[in-house]
Amino acid sequence: MTPDEPPVDVCIVVEGCYPFISGGVSSWLDWLIRTQPETTFAVVAIVSDERVREIKYELPSNVLSFQVVPLAPRVRKPGLRGPAINRVRFADLMYSVLCDGDLDAFGDLLDFVSQPVRRKPLGFIAAPRPPDYGDLTTSAAAWYAITDCYRRIAPEAAFGDFFWAWRTLVGSLLSIATAPIPPARTYHAISTGYAGLYAVRAARVTGRTAAITEHGIYTNERRIDLVMADWIADTIDSGLSGNDARTDVRRFWIDTFESFASIAYDGCLRITTLYGANQSFQRTLGAAEAKLRVIPNGIDLEKFDAIRPQRSDRRPTVALIGRVVPIKDIEAYIASAAIVRRAIPDVHVLIIGPTDEDEDYHALCRRRVAELGLSETVSFTGKVNIVDFLPQIDVLVLTSISEAQPLVLLEAGAAKIPCVATDVGSCREIIEGAPDEHPNLGPGGRIAPPMDADAIGQAIVELMADPTLRAACGETLRKRVEMYFTSEISAGRYAALYQELVA
Repeated sequence: MTPDEPPVDVCIVVEGCYPFISGGVSSWLDWLIRTQPETTFAVVAIVSDERVREIKYELPSNVLSFQVVPLAPRVRKPGLRGPAINRVRFADLMYSVLCDGDLDAFGDLLDFVSQPVRRKPLGFIAAPRPPDYGDLTTSAAAWYAITDCYRRIAPEAAFGDFFWAWRTLVGSLLSIATAPIPPARTYHAISTGYAGLYAVRAARVTGRTAAITEHGIYTNERRIDLVMADWIADTIDSGLSGNDARTDVRRFWIDTFESFASIAYDGCLRITTLYGANQSFQRTLGAAEAKLRVIPNGIDLEKFDAIRPQRSDRRPTVALIGRVVPIKDIEAYIASAAIVRRAIPDVHVLIIGPTDEDEDYHALCRRRVAELGLSETVSFTGKVNIVDFLPQIDVLVLTSISEAQPLVLLEAGAAKIPCVATDVGSCREIIEGAPDEHPNLGPGGRIAPPMDADAIGQAIVELMADPTLRAACGETLRKRVEMYFTSEISAGRYAALYQELVA
């Protein structure tokens, strides 16, 4: 699709998943597009670099445009005739965007990078043209912006560490600021971060609207990643109190993502999330109350109606369905399996999901299984058709340290499988009911603290040891899904959102 062609109805902007990663948000996006057959879509997939990636989903017929935006595109070597970029103005705009989360400054930056500039020396030879990504990241003006912002933001930090953080954060921001934009009537980002910035930029350039849907809160997830990151060196000793006003590089990363979120919230017409508790984080980062909406996930109940549990001639079975990555805390699940096996020696503990996203973590988890002597208890299935496995599962477990509204709990509920989940995201609301559920239907399983293998294991044992309790929890969870979390309810709410955005 070219800018001269008619716009699609909705441009979906997604970072780091669809259509290249299976499961999770990717599965939800595939569902969303397919449940809006009268709506035409473009998809902009933001990825880390220009490597060729395997597409894991067949794009639906109502997706008329697909575009990949790398955050670190290849840069040509700078020539002798560099761009005459106003370095002081460039540095000031970068500072306001990164540190203040200022929407106006973001708009001014977009205008700045789109203005034609001459080349020097001998700039009169060719007509002025806007600076490209390479100009903005490798020119003399780019170096001035780095050094000036270093002095203003984190002068006590190691410059080398700041440089590499800047190269990633600002390089990615400038890729978003210069990438092509497909014409659309509205732009729908599935997170803040770079997807949110792209949607806000696209709406500003085209004069259209933008919206953000957050499953998990992007800034919280990045904060977890950054706090745990051992590749970031802490060079400022803030003491035991932590009351130190100086900015280290780790803090610079976190503050920048919060600034990006503030810009995205400010530049969008609507901000939706899956459950009410998420909105407190959005408000903290500046989301206006009038923009906030809750649209829960939904699933197709008919897909699960034919599932019948297999009770005879099989081992009692516990399963975790999810990617083998650190945020799912598979290690805690494996540790809990040792507790369950002591109470139920013949238990079968399944880990169902792709293992290729983080091969080092997958290898670590296999070592944990061996170290705990669980090789005959724990099985990694890899990616499978989940529906084929559901009849074998007595209790489904989710041990994540961060979640939004996990579809896997809704799918288990639709199949009448009780769940044990950590107290993250909306897991408690799904399993125990929302605070305003009236009348309360009762528990659909058990909630345990994150990263607490003992509590998780004990909760699993409680359900596994009591068939009557297990069946009652499964029935309750199915009823809650029927009342609040169907595909029809959710799809209708997104259709209404799109009508509002394109009006």
